[in-house]
Amino acid sequence: MAAQDPWSPFEGKYKIHEESREFARLLISRGSKPYSELGVKKSRLQAESVCSLVAGAIDFDGEETEIIVPSPYTKQGIPVSIYKPASRPEVPSILIYFHGGGMVICSRKTHETTLKIIARDSGAIVLNVEYRLLPDPDAVYAPFEDAEVVTRWVLENKEAVGGKPNSKVGVGGDSAGGQLAIGVTNEVPGLDFQILIYPLADTSLSQDTVREFKQVVGLNEGALKFFFDNAYNHIPDLLTNPRVNGLARTNTASSPPALIILAELDPLTGSGIEYAEKLRAAGVKVQLEIIQGVPHGFFGMRKVYKTTTAQAYDYIVKFLNQFQ
Repeated sequence: MAAQDPWSPFEGKYKIHEESREFARLLISRGSKPYSELGVKKSRLQAESVCSLVAGAIDFDGEETEIIVPSPYTKQGIPVSIYKPASRPEVPSILIYFHGGGMVICSRKTHETTLKIIARDSGAIVLNVEYRLLPDPDAVYAPFEDAEVVTRWVLENKEAVGGKPNSKVGVGGDSAGGQLAIGVTNEVPGLDFQILIYPLADTSLSQDTVREFKQVVGLNEGALKFFFDNAYNHIPDLLTNPRVNGLARTNTASSPPALIILAELDPLTGSGIEYAEKLRAAGVKVQLEIIQGVPHGFFGMRKVYKTTTAQAYDYIVKFLNQFQ
């Protein structure tokens, strides 16, 4: 007996992209389990395995190096991979990128192929940050601290990562990484742009899309509960701290120009739209794009979401080209 199509409840209102159906079939065939059943350690292993399969690998024409950014918060420093494409302008822009994963799962490795493609196609230098994950009861702000430390360091050391003194610098990230990027723009002046891929822009989860897509494939009610139980619920000022909750910000006018890419079938789309509107109301230039028929997470799955990832990457490349 064939498994029920998990997208069938959304058929009447939305046109489901065939790539979304393919991803659902892949998860079913692999027997992937909800994070809540696996716990943190096994969830991390499953995420690494799935991401390796759906992202693939490329031969990167350029230089890949690693640096350790010194930090007052951790003796080990913060590891950062740098992707410098062979073909880049004389004054390349620098994108500091924070991976998604609810602050609990994923890593530089799960996102490296996507970021190498963006570096290759745009000519920008891309930094892939290995921030500390949660849960960590002794350092509940660890990811936010690491994101800010790396960004401040890069702004003061552009040439150390391959840029020029006049290179434009911006931040970006997907999901929780987009949340980190928003937090950085709240704390760090002098940034030239931001790229937010379906960010968690409101930790209240009060939008209609959270309820509408609570049973969607991928990031759904159960997955959100897993991430909040293991990361966000340990943050005492989760709702009011603008470093953590983008919609709590009061200084949005100081934000750099933004490219915001959302997935239509995503619980977080409502908060992403609200954040775009908040930026625009403050006079910030915003390019908002919603990829139709796909769920949260599609951005890093180019082996499955072939056309929709290409669409998103094209938006990013054209946006970056404005800054170099």
